[in-house]
Amino acid sequence: MKRIFLTTILLSCLVGPGVALAQNYPDKPVRLVVPWPAGGGADYVARAYAKELSDLWKQPIVIDNVAGAGSIVGAERAARATPDGYTLMLTINGTITSNRFLYKKLPYDPDRSFIPVSLMVQSGQLILASAGVQANSLRELVEEARRKPGSIAYASYGSGTQPHLLFEILKKRENIDLLHVPYKGLAPALSSLMANEAQLTIVSPSSATAALSSGRTKALAIGSSKRAAVLPNIPTVDEAGFPYLNAAIWFGLFAPAGTPQAIVDKLQKDVAQISRKREFTAAMEERGFDVVASTAAQFQKVIRDETVRVGDMAEAAKVKPE
Repeated sequence: MKRIFLTTILLSCLVGPGVALAQNYPDKPVRLVVPWPAGGGADYVARAYAKELSDLWKQPIVIDNVAGAGSIVGAERAARATPDGYTLMLTINGTITSNRFLYKKLPYDPDRSFIPVSLMVQSGQLILASAGVQANSLRELVEEARRKPGSIAYASYGSGTQPHLLFEILKKRENIDLLHVPYKGLAPALSSLMANEAQLTIVSPSSATAALSSGRTKALAIGSSKRAAVLPNIPTVDEAGFPYLNAAIWFGLFAPAGTPQAIVDKLQKDVAQISRKREFTAAMEERGFDVVASTAAQFQKVIRDETVRVGDMAEAAKVKPE
């Protein structure tokens, strides 16, 4: 009996406080910081997962939209939170991969302030062209740009944004000349395409619905590793022969650095469980999102690889950190 008692004590010590904490986690409401405005893609993904996790945990999940400065304000708040699993962050790649190339100083360290938990969903971005463009594929677009240097303009949302980086790396790699026209957001950029004031931009499938149905724009390719369920006839950039133009936006879950590993593991496991639900996956695909639910190690590799790729794009675009 004495030996059993001692063995029990020893096992309890080996398990450690982190595992014991995770066994009861969560036992109170969880705050999910979304460093983007309500109503956007990150907000939608956050609320979809929050509902499922709340049902699973029997605890409320409070969505905290902390927008500002390209997600910097919200990311800083999440980074400074107590690392106990009760404050998490859901954001898109720009917070972690692009911001480091756009700003001289960040109030958080993209590599050290957070623990990547899971890449939850991603959405390949469409390379969208005005109907006035003769090309019907990426290869034809490059050939058209070579025939008419400087005659094709692309619309971005400003210096360092995804369209700017993508089309500048295309210019560099294919030795073509495209004109950069920055706009103050997606809506005016799309309007410029529909009016043929600019001829190219990139946009998510869900945001391109009206522009495509108008007949005044067309999709040349999608920046993803696989075709979108909502647009199965649009080839990927890999299929088109331009794999370096992968322009997917991903949505990932992060915990503040120092969060117990046992809690991080439980979070990843629960996210994966939700992502295997057929009804949930179907609903996300209808909105143009591909459900991924990666492991933490897979997510870390995605971040490392994309950081290198974005760095190459920023160099090609001659982006100067502000």
